[in-house]
Amino acid sequence: MMNGKEIIKLLQSAGWKHTSTRGSHYKMKNLIELVYGAKIKRDGDGYLVTFRDVKNAFTGGETYEEAIFNAREVLDLMLLDRIEKDDDIPEPSRLRKNEIPVMPSPDVAAPVLLHILRKNTKYTLAEVAKAMHVPYQSYQRMESSGKNLTMKSIKRAAQAMGATVEIRLHLIDTLTHAA
Repeated sequence: MMNGKEIIKLLQSAGWKHTSTRGSHYKMKNLIELVYGAKIKRDGDGYLVTFRDVKNAFTGGETYEEAIFNAREVLDLMLLDRIEKDDDIPEPSRLRKNEIPVMPSPDVAAPVLLHILRKNTKYTLAEVAKAMHVPYQSYQRMESSGKNLTMKSIKRAAQAMGATVEIRLHLIDTLTHAA
């Protein structure tokens, strides 16, 4: 019989993430989310943005708002670059108190999520394409550039890898800040 710690390790090895603890109860989820923590700090006449979880991703802006806009752009570029190289996508950590949430744009998030799902489920591009009954190049384009991605094709790709699609909208007031 397995004890609690062994069960938690088994769930974590299957992709489940620990989200909180209350007493002896662990809350876990098996959901891929792309919310990266960005630290924005004053830097001379402007603002500097860095990402703890995405190495070499940094940007800035003359205003706080411009820095946030540029943060999303650099996050998009860094994630697409990793897909192009077939590298692993860094998993976002929990936000820290001094960080703001930054998510990739939806047209980047969709292929990134498919890439992460494929890597996590250990499927090859060819296996996903075959399960979807589409040519290899068609699925490769879906994952690498997001071109011609539709809700139907995202759903089919997710189902081919044993997942479902969930759409969320986040209302985030990024304009309120302490300068």
